[in-house]
Amino acid sequence: MEQLSQQVAKIAAQLQQEGKEPSLALVKARLGIATMSPALLQAYQAWRNGAVVVQTAAELPAQPDLEPSSDIKADLARIEAKLDLIIKKLGI
Repeated sequence: MEQLSQQVAKIAAQLQQEGKEPSLALVKARLGIATMSPALLQAYQAWRNGAVVVQTAAELPAQPDLEPSSDIKADLARIEAKLDLIIKKLGI
């Protein structure tokens, strides 16, 4: 629900920047949702009540370090060696 709330807040902010009054119909159209869902209605109402604001990049939680571990590196090397053997046998 939090992700949907952030999307609704972001779309509403975009609509306001365009000089439009953010309505549920406009937000729904920008999201590309065909049917109304209770989650969308709750997210829109939360935004209207000021409970949700758009998070800036500085406010987003820090991403974990995505450095591959030595196990992953070893697995990748093993897979590459097998792939090289298969390619050699196929004569590609």
